[in-house]
Amino acid sequence: MPHIRHPASIGDIAPAAWDALDTGGQPFLRHAYLKALEDSGSVGPGTGWMPCPVTVEDDAGELLATVPLYQKHNSNGEFIFDWDWAEAYAATGRDYYPKWVAAVPYTPISGPRLLLAPHAGGKVRETLLDHLYELARERGVSSLHWLFLEPGELPLLEARDSLVRTGCHFEWRNPGAARFDEWLATLSSSRRKSIRRERRRVREAGIRCEWLTGTELDADTLATVYELYVTNYHVHGMRPYLTPGFFPALAATLPEALAVCLARRGGNIVAAAIFLEGGNALYGRYWGAFEWVDCLHFEVCYYQGIERALARGYNLFHPGVQGEHKLLRGFEPTLHYSAHWLRDDDFRRAVGHFLTRERSAVDAYADAAERYLPYRKPGP
Repeated sequence: MPHIRHPASIGDIAPAAWDALDTGGQPFLRHAYLKALEDSGSVGPGTGWMPCPVTVEDDAGELLATVPLYQKHNSNGEFIFDWDWAEAYAATGRDYYPKWVAAVPYTPISGPRLLLAPHAGGKVRETLLDHLYELARERGVSSLHWLFLEPGELPLLEARDSLVRTGCHFEWRNPGAARFDEWLATLSSSRRKSIRRERRRVREAGIRCEWLTGTELDADTLATVYELYVTNYHVHGMRPYLTPGFFPALAATLPEALAVCLARRGGNIVAAAIFLEGGNALYGRYWGAFEWVDCLHFEVCYYQGIERALARGYNLFHPGVQGEHKLLRGFEPTLHYSAHWLRDDDFRRAVGHFLTRERSAVDAYADAAERYLPYRKPGP
């Protein structure tokens, strides 16, 4: 008979047991990644993200399923934002926070949120979901949010009165090329020339790029990478989410997934982009620069990433959120999904009406964005 557990943190779950669940090969759902967030203090007290995973085990104590669940006291670092919902809820004299969020903190990457052992069946999944929704009602939380879901998980949550929300970001998909020039050949002539010109400007500025993995990053380089990460947040008037201990923890416990592209002039690091890789995909996460160099952001964050994806045979490169400028560089508009259970019936109906209108706008945006892709049109 399945047994429900409520560990105090990801760290209270055995790493091998967690990683034996089906995470789709995604590095962000690895035990080491989530624990690095905890161990570095990037999540936990004072961050607005309190880990509260829920697990299902069998009679022998084997982990059958879990959800990476967090109690949230704000909406920071979610990338599917509901600040307006919180304000509307508060206007009725009720507290929107704390709420529950099933997600990877600070990570707008779609992936499974119901993690199951390969041999666990639908009954285990239903047991976990039934318990979560019942617990949410018992504890009086205002809402339960599932962010950046796999589309196949949506029907399970819709059946439990969760509202589906769509958004749009941009992804690069390998069209079958093996080298960067082969990929360029799939673009229009004007875009090929433009990209070559952008890359040339970086070289003419005396910049060269190199890649280092987690095993190759020493303490001094990791400190510089973190300084660049912080610099980018400060440029945009934001407080960085990650603490100085996060990247060293990740390099120590998940070195094969961490990759950093460093831009150097001479022996000096000018800029860096931070990536994760796994599951036949590359994920661009953070970047920063100590000085402005024309087209350097495009080179370090996009073109270097495409080259690495091609060299390693990855089918997908997710460069991060936002930015229509990605379209002209071959990143395609892609819909992403979330599901939202709202405790109050009247509030849920109001949000449902909003989401219906928003969904039409997102669909229209994605369709319009397709027209700006630079790929050559097939002949008659």
